[in-house]
Amino acid sequence: MKPSLTKTIVFDFFDGKATAIQRKYIEAWLADEANQETYYQYLDEWESQRPQFAVDADKALDAFLPVLEDTNPRTLQPKIIKNTPSFWTKHWLGLRIAASVLLVSLLGGFLFRAQLLYTSYQTAYGQTSTVQLSDGTLVVLNANSTLHVPRFGFGSDTRDVFLEGEGEFTVTHTANNQRFIVRTPGNFQIEVLGTEFVVYARERGKRVFLNKGKVKLGLPQGQQLYMKPGNVVTVANSGRYKLTQSAPARPYLAWKEHWFYFDNTSLAEVAQQIQERFGVKVVVTDSLLSQRRIAGNFKAEKADDLLQILSELLNLNIVKTRHHIELSTPKQPY
Repeated sequence: MKPSLTKTIVFDFFDGKATAIQRKYIEAWLADEANQETYYQYLDEWESQRPQFAVDADKALDAFLPVLEDTNPRTLQPKIIKNTPSFWTKHWLGLRIAASVLLVSLLGGFLFRAQLLYTSYQTAYGQTSTVQLSDGTLVVLNANSTLHVPRFGFGSDTRDVFLEGEGEFTVTHTANNQRFIVRTPGNFQIEVLGTEFVVYARERGKRVFLNKGKVKLGLPQGQQLYMKPGNVVTVANSGRYKLTQSAPARPYLAWKEHWFYFDNTSLAEVAQQIQERFGVKVVVTDSLLSQRRIAGNFKAEKADDLLQILSELLNLNIVKTRHHIELSTPKQPY
C-alpha cells in the first residue's frame, strides 16, 4: 500500500475513525519492526497537529485568591445545606483568619502556588516509594526525590509531571494516545512514546535509561532525540549530551532494591552517590585516594552499611565529624 494511504489510515486510527479492516491492517503493518519507527513519527506528527488543551493554572489561581481574601460572608442556599446556617456563620470568621494567616506565612507566593496547583510526592534520604497516578501510571521514586503532579486536568487534559531526583516510570497507554511528559529542572523533558524508563535529574546533570518502548527527549538547546530500548542518554549541566546505544538495565535499576552498582567507579563518585541517597556528606581527604576505583554490587540501606564495605575493601579510615564523614588512607608507621 502507498505510504500516503497508510498514513491516512494510521491518522484515522488515532482519531478513532478506523474500521475493523483498517485496524487489522495496522496490526499486521506494525508486526514488521521496520514500520514501527514510521508509526511513532506519524504519532508525533498527529499530536503536533492536535495540541492538547493546556490548563491555565495561573488564571485559575488568580480567580481563586479573591475567594480566600473575601471579607464578606457568603449566603448559603438552604436546599444545599439545611438547618445549619448558624454553623457556617460562626465558623466563617475562623476560616477568614486561617486564610489570612496562610497567605501571610506564604508571603512569597511561590510555595503557596505550588501547594495549591500540585500534589507532591517526596521521599526522604534512604527511602524509596511507589506512587500510582490517577491514569494508572506507576512511578518508583528513588531516595531524596520529589514528583509534582498537577491537581487540575491531569489524566483528562494533560499528562505532564515534574521530577526532581530519580524515578522509574511505567506509563499506562490511553485509548486516545495521550502523551505523557516528564519535565525536570533545566528545561529538559522526556515525552513518552513507550512504557518503561528511568529518569535521573539532580544537580550533577540528567540521565535517561529506556528499558521498554520509546521516548523522545527535548534537550535544553531545543534539540530532539529519539531513544530505543537499551539506550542511555546523559546530559551535562553544560548541555552536552552523550548517547550510549546498548546498555544493561541492572546499573540503572539497582537502586530500587537498595543496591549500589559500581563499575570501575571512582571513590569521588561513590561519595557523591552516598550524599544523594542518604544525605550524608562524605569528604575524601586525598586527591589520589578520590581517584581509586571500585567495582561490584553492594546492598546498603543506610550510609554506614556502604561505608563499612568501603573501609574493608580499600583499607580506609573513616572519621565522623560534626558536619561530614572523612575517608582517608591509614598512615604508615615509620
